[in-house]
Amino acid sequence: MRTTRNRILAFGQSSLFDSNKKLKNPRSHSNQIRWGQRILQLAIQLTPLAVVLLVWEVGTGAFNISPFIEPTLVGKPSAIVQEVWQLLFSGSIFQHIFVTFQEAITGLALAIIGGISLGIVLAYSPLGAKITLPYVQIFNSLPRIALAPFFIVWFGIGLLSKVLLSALAAFFLIFFTTYQGLQSIERELVSAFQVMGANRWQMLYMVVLPSVLSWVIAGIRTSLGMALVGALVAEYIGSTQGLGYLLMSAQGTLNVDKAWAILVVLGFISVLLDWGVRVLEAYVLRWRPNPREL
Repeated sequence: MRTTRNRILAFGQSSLFDSNKKLKNPRSHSNQIRWGQRILQLAIQLTPLAVVLLVWEVGTGAFNISPFIEPTLVGKPSAIVQEVWQLLFSGSIFQHIFVTFQEAITGLALAIIGGISLGIVLAYSPLGAKITLPYVQIFNSLPRIALAPFFIVWFGIGLLSKVLLSALAAFFLIFFTTYQGLQSIERELVSAFQVMGANRWQMLYMVVLPSVLSWVIAGIRTSLGMALVGALVAEYIGSTQGLGYLLMSAQGTLNVDKAWAILVVLGFISVLLDWGVRVLEAYVLRWRPNPREL
C-alpha cells in the first residue's frame, strides 16, 4: 500500500511540475513570437529603403557598372555616408545641432503654452470662439515660408526670429487638437460628476485632463516636426549658424552629398525627438489600457 501510495504521490508531483512548465512555456513562447514579429516588421520597413539605396548606388556607377544616374545632381549613398561620418567625427556639426534644437524646443514650448491656453479659452467661450476662429483659420492658411522674411526683418537674424517662426509653425496644430479634445468630452460624463457633487477642480482633474491629454500629446507629436521645420526655414533664409545655415551653405557650393548628409542628421534628430515624446506619452497616459492587452 505504501509503495502504491508513494507512486501515486510521485506521479502527482511530476504531473504538477509538468503542468507548471507548460504554464510557463506559453509566456516565453508568446515573447518569442512577439520578438519575431518585431524583427519581421523592422525587416519589412527597411527593405524598401535598402532597395532604393542599392539601386541608387548602382545607378551612380558602383561595382564598375555604367552609371545611369548623375551623381553630381543627386549624390551617391556611399559618399553621403562618408560626409555624415566626417561631420560627426570632426564635431563641427554639434554646435549647429544645439542651435537648431534650442530654437525648435523653445518655439515648441511657446506653442504649447499659447495653443493650450487659447484652446481652453475658446472651448469654454462659445462667443469668443465665433469671433476668434475665423482669424485663426486665416492665419493658419498662410504659408510659413512666406512669413519667414518678415520675421527676419522684424526680429533680426538672431535667436528670436527663429524661435517665433518655430512657435508659429507648431501653434495651430496644438491649438486645434486641444480645442477639439475639449469639445469631444462626453456631456453625460460631465453631468454624472456634477450630480455626484464634484467641484470645479475635481471636474478638471477627473474628467477634463484625462479626456484632453491624449489629444494634446498627439498634437505635440505632430507639431514637433513643424517646429523643427520652422526653425530650419528661418535659418535657411537668414542665419549664421544652425543646421539650416549648413544646408544652405552646402547647396550654395553644389555639395550635394553634404546636403544629403545634413538631411540624414535631421532625420535622426526627428526620430529621437519623436521617441522622446512617445516615452513621455507612455508615462503620462500610463493609466490607459494597452490596446495589445485588450
